[in-house]
Amino acid sequence: MASSSPDPTKALIASRLHYLDSSSCGYCDCKKERSGGLKSFPENADAPDESTHITIGCQVEQMTCQQYDDFINRGFRRSGTFMYTGDMLRGCCRAYTIRTDMDHLKITKEHRQVVNRFKRAIGCESKTKSKFELSSLIEAEKKSTRFHTRFEPSGYSKEKYELYKKYQIEVHNDNPAEVTPKQFKRFLCETPFPEVEVAGKPADWDRLNNWIANWGKDSTPHKKRIGPTHECYYLDDKLIAISILDFLPTGLSSIYFIWDPDYAHMSLGTLSGIREIQMCKELGLGYYYLGYYIDDCPKMRYKAKFGGEVLDLSNGAWIDLEKARPLMAEDTYFTLGESATTNEEPSLSLEKDRQRWQGSVTDISQELYGKDEVYDKADQISRSIKTTHDVDDFELPHVLPGALPMPILQKTIDSVPDLEVTLFVMTMGRWGSFEFSDLTPTIKSYVVDFIRLFGLQRLKETILIV
Repeated sequence: MASSSPDPTKALIASRLHYLDSSSCGYCDCKKERSGGLKSFPENADAPDESTHITIGCQVEQMTCQQYDDFINRGFRRSGTFMYTGDMLRGCCRAYTIRTDMDHLKITKEHRQVVNRFKRAIGCESKTKSKFELSSLIEAEKKSTRFHTRFEPSGYSKEKYELYKKYQIEVHNDNPAEVTPKQFKRFLCETPFPEVEVAGKPADWDRLNNWIANWGKDSTPHKKRIGPTHECYYLDDKLIAISILDFLPTGLSSIYFIWDPDYAHMSLGTLSGIREIQMCKELGLGYYYLGYYIDDCPKMRYKAKFGGEVLDLSNGAWIDLEKARPLMAEDTYFTLGESATTNEEPSLSLEKDRQRWQGSVTDISQELYGKDEVYDKADQISRSIKTTHDVDDFELPHVLPGALPMPILQKTIDSVPDLEVTLFVMTMGRWGSFEFSDLTPTIKSYVVDFIRLFGLQRLKETILIV
């Protein structure tokens, strides 16, 4: 057993990675004619013969908001305490991480109608016609005696659960027997974040709950809230909507939005997006993360109305949605770059912050990932790693957008011959630091998969459950 290990109070504590395939997809119901983001695959790409939903994820027992911020900027999302991404090459849907801000938001006729309808509903309709200003939404909320919101920790209450149940059954046609308090807690209340971030500080809550009232009065910069949050919408003291949010270092992540079907006429989903983008600007929160964007999914297209950028996983770069959408035509996965004359994936780094794409907007996915040679080389390096380091088969495919390409993985592993790994071993019921070379071939494969998807530096900060 080795000697060094991360601070258990600050470490990422997570299970090994799982590569899960299913014939059920909540976006396309796995009814597409083909599975995968290429029009044609080489035989050695291991692409499914039928439309298949693929999830790559792990159970996270502990994670800071800063760590999660890094993950969502690498294409991951969380559902409760499960953190996941997809296989953009082989899966049935192309789910791109999307973010926006006020600079990307272009106010449309629909946005104006939603805001004006909401102002009338809360009793703040202007009696004189004037040029539309988005700030009028804040002014209306400030004046209204009927409407207010309350920010609070992401905890359970019967009132919130009852609204969730009504929404899931009436809007999403869920089976009532499956919409349980346990499901609500697991999906929208439980988090992997430390208690200090969940609970927050009184001053942070006070600032959030009074930002509308103080709008235009206080321009002093304040330390912002970091942590999971529910914003509850009340009209005439009745709970009509809940916005489930993560306040993160670089922005505000929207997880889910629940609204009372009796108030469908208020378009609260669209309204919440406008409000939250506006709040990000007014409070200096950074970007507004809308989760995933799937261009050919009707459920997802509304996100395009807010503008923004999507993440090119292969390069780790952001590109304007307007420029990227033509590359998503016919449900194809796009990779930005020059002509793909090499047989290697882009030289992805998992240690650097994501940047905006600066090159030409050219898709090279088919040219690159459609080559037998790319998979042959990755397979060859995989065999070399397994032989040299006595490692079992990997869970992850040898070619996977968003993961370290095999040549970089090999160099990374070879650069640390004395690599130490901190593990919680379930069969032993305890944790400790181990030399990589002393691990079993199976556990070594878990470690290598982790490095591929999250990076070597993240491994050094992690207690991996095996």
